[in-house]
Parts: sequence; structure tokens; C-alpha cells
Amino acid sequence: MNTSTGNIVVDDLFDNLFNDLGVSALDETASQVSVAQDIQTLQETHQTEDRLAAVEAFAGWQTALDPEAASLRQRVLDLMRQWQPQATEAFSGGQFPDELFRRLGQAGALGASLVGRDGKPPASKLATCAVMHAVEYGDGGLRCALTVHDSVIQALVRFGSSSQQARWLEPLVQGEAVAAFALTEPHAGSDIRAVSTKATRQGDEWLLTGAKSWITNGTRADVILIWARTGERNDAIRGFLVEKGTPGLNVETITTASAMRVAPVGRVYLDRVRVPHSAMLPHAWGLTDINACLDYNRMTVLSGVIGGARRCLEIALEYAAQRYQFGVPIASKQLVQSMLADMAQRVAMGELSILHLAQRWEAGPLPRFDVSLIKRHNCAAALDVARMARSILAANGTDLEREVIRHLLNLEASYSYGGTHEIHGLIVGKELTRENAF
Repeated sequence: MNTSTGNIVVDDLFDNLFNDLGVSALDETASQVSVAQDIQTLQETHQTEDRLAAVEAFAGWQTALDPEAASLRQRVLDLMRQWQPQATEAFSGGQFPDELFRRLGQAGALGASLVGRDGKPPASKLATCAVMHAVEYGDGGLRCALTVHDSVIQALVRFGSSSQQARWLEPLVQGEAVAAFALTEPHAGSDIRAVSTKATRQGDEWLLTGAKSWITNGTRADVILIWARTGERNDAIRGFLVEKGTPGLNVETITTASAMRVAPVGRVYLDRVRVPHSAMLPHAWGLTDINACLDYNRMTVLSGVIGGARRCLEIALEYAAQRYQFGVPIASKQLVQSMLADMAQRVAMGELSILHLAQRWEAGPLPRFDVSLIKRHNCAAALDVARMARSILAANGTDLEREVIRHLLNLEASYSYGGTHEIHGLIVGKELTRENAF
């Protein structure tokens, strides 16, 4: 055996060992690389957060959030990370996470900028954006559940009676009750003016007849806000709070939906559902008020999707650092680095747009142009990030346990949720050209 020092001694030791065992030189190299991989994997796991800190600092979350909002965001992130081991099973089985939903309510995440707690005023609009970003970091379906739940809270705050608020706000913000927002119909999607569900007045009651489709939280909801035509004031579309178990109300789950599965999506059938006049929102009178709810809805969507994109970037970065091919981590390859840079760019730009819009939102309602512009941008950007993450993980990217495909499927739904990409393009185009292409 060579008695010189350093690498020569080590090489001779490996040579003798492999010769005795009859192992090829290729296997020898693979074994040495495997040891290096194990060490590198441990190092890379701890360094991923440091790398993503650059994206975080660029967007400016920590400096933009006030202390209470920053604390709320961290509480939500902690809850979502704790829930992650259950996420795959919940998604696969279409299981609504009731306990997590209640804990989000207790953490102050539900209706954060709409209802004050413990004698304090509501949180900032940015706090709501941060909550949705953090929730979708865990799962887009759960964020979708919060979006519609908060939309009903907003409708109660803005358009509800004092008795309706007294009945529903506390259980809704605490997560003890779940709400659904039922506007979409089988033949009325983007064109909400085509809503045909009818409400007929009979003394101090209303009879609701019609059908709704793709209603998030539908089968889980304790109360559903049904939008129906009443024949008043130019055939106004008005909102009715219908409680679970009301005779004539039937909700069936759309079991074949492949996205947003932890928030059960359903079809709602109204067969002469009788509700008291007090179930009607007294201050909501039509499209303008419905759109106020939808604009809130869209702000939560455009914030949430970038949270999902951030998680995909995080997973792809970890994987690229730990995945060895041809003896080196794939993160060392130019093509992979270029993809990661594209992903980070989209996440950072998306987060900047959230912060910009949220700060303007504090001053009052946002122009629909602004919301549509960023909603379509962030949904498309987040979908790009998820697709690139899936590509970096290759076949592993299709494994639900790896998370990316779950985020990708949810983001495919968000691309059309709250107004399709194309409809928002028409809103932007109309403002730019002053021509109505609807």
C-alpha cells in the first residue's frame, strides 16, 4: 500500500477495498459522492431559508407590516406548517380541516381587517393580504375557503342588519361557523347579470328557487349567502342568508373536482326554500354591492396565489440543492439556476404588487383596473412558478407528498377564480382603449 500522505493514501485504501469486493470504479465514485451528498443535504436544508431571505427582504414584508400584522402573519404561518403533515391526506380525501379553521379563527385570521377583536379596531388591509399569502403557502384550497368565508363577513359588515351581525359575526370570525358565498350558476359565471335564481315575496317571507354551481364551502357551510333576483328596483339581485338544514336547501359535493379539494365545492339546489324577510341583507341592492364583495375576494386571491408560489420556490430550491445528477447538485447547472431566478423574480414582483395595492387599499376602494391588472398578473405568475417547480422536480413533482402538484392544481383553479384571466384582460383593455369588448 502506498504510504504517502493525503489523498493518495485515501485513494489507495479505496482501491484495495473495492478490488477485494469486486466493485467497479463507477460504483466507487458513486459511493464517495453519496457520502458527500448526505453532508451537503444537511447543510442545504439549513441554508434554504437564508437564500429565500433575499426575496423576502426585496419585497419588504417585514418593514411594511406593523407589529400586530407581522405577529398575525407569523401565527398563521406556524399553523400552516404544523398542518402540513396532514395536507396530502386532506387533499386526497377532500377533507375540510375543521380544527385548523377554528385555530385560524382563534389566531385572528378570519375577517382580520373587517371585524375588531378584544376592543381593538380591525387590522389593516395589508394584514388580510398577509394572512391569505400565509394560508396559501400551506394550501390554496384552504385560502379559497377563507376567501369566500371572509366575503360573507364583509357582506354582513357592509350590508347586514344589526341582528344579522349579532347572529353571525362572532361565530364566523372565531371559526365556529363556516360560510359560503353563492353567486355562480350553471349558466351565469363571468356574466353575473345572467343570474336567474328567484326570490318571491310572500308576506313576511321569501321563497327562493334556483340553482348555484361551484360554490366553495358549499357542503360544509353553516350559512350560505344566496344571491337571487327579487323583481325590485330593476329586477335587483339581493342577498339572503340561508342556514344549513333549511327545508328545500340541498347541497351536493362535486366529487370530481381535482383542485381546491380541502374546501368542498358543491352545487346548491333551492326548491322553494322559505326564509323570513329578516334573512335578506337590507343594504345590498345589486351589482355594485356584489362587486364590492368580489373586489375584496380578488384581493385575497391575488395575495394568496403568491404565497403558494413562494412555497413552490422554496421546495424547488431545496430539491435542486439536494438532488445530485452526474456527480453534482442540479442547482449548480445554468438551466436550473435560470429557472430558479425566473421563479424568484415572479414571487418578488408579485409580493411587491401586493404591498403596493394593500397600501392604496387602506385609503379606500381600489379602481377595478388596478385589481384586475394585478389579479391576472399574480395568478399567471404563480402558475408559472408552480410549473417550473414541477419541472425541476421532474417525476417527483407529480407526487402529492412533495406538495408542488397540489399547489399547481390549486393555482390552475385560481387562474379562473374570482373572474377568469381573460375577463380581467377585458377590464384592463376597456380602460386602456375606452372600447367595450364584453
